[in-house]
Amino acid sequence: MNKKAWLIFLCIQLCLILTMAGAQSAQSRLDHGKTLYGEGKWRDAVLELRRAQAEAQNNTQRGEALYWIALAEIGAGEYEAALRDLEETLRIDSTNSRVREVPYQQGRCLYYMGQYDRAIVLLKGYADANTDPSKIAASYYWIGECLFSLGQLQMAQDVFYRIVDEFPQSVKYEAANYRIALINQKKVEAELLAILKWSHEESLKTVEAYQRRERSYDQAIIAYQKRIADLLKAQEEKK
Repeated sequence: MNKKAWLIFLCIQLCLILTMAGAQSAQSRLDHGKTLYGEGKWRDAVLELRRAQAEAQNNTQRGEALYWIALAEIGAGEYEAALRDLEETLRIDSTNSRVREVPYQQGRCLYYMGQYDRAIVLLKGYADANTDPSKIAASYYWIGECLFSLGQLQMAQDVFYRIVDEFPQSVKYEAANYRIALINQKKVEAELLAILKWSHEESLKTVEAYQRRERSYDQAIIAYQKRIADLLKAQEEKK
């Protein structure tokens, strides 16, 4: 091998080493970012995962980093930023396995942002596209939360009952049961309020009727007193 060929070989080897080192560094940061996320250190996780995104050697690594950045942003309450990063995840790597989970996370973001109708559409599509019971139950739980927030209590309760009946092993089982109990309580409160309102209205009617009778009585007394006064006056005049 001549000197020129040797130099080319060394350059290629150096590039490969640097590439591997960069990939390992990006993966290391990605793993560390996930650990921080698991510990609930949302903002620290975002910083570390941004570094992983910057050092990523391919779109798969970038997409993975962006997905976890979005999760950390959801944890930190930065829902608009999370939506942007989820969209970017779809754009740069549509074949990544994480892409299938994006609609679920988008639905959660929209729920927290108060965009319940849009959230329901995404979450229903996610549920229909899945065969994993835990994922179906999770999506239906957030659909139930959206309906609850919209004031559609009966529809929300039906969804929560479905989770309890069809997915008893789901991590959302207890939360769904709690929501069912809460809705039942709200129904009882609504019934009591209706009774109180009716009772109050009836009381007002009774008071109004009493006041009308009282006014009529007062008017009758005044008229009677006037009549007596007129009679007395007439008698005086005759004298």
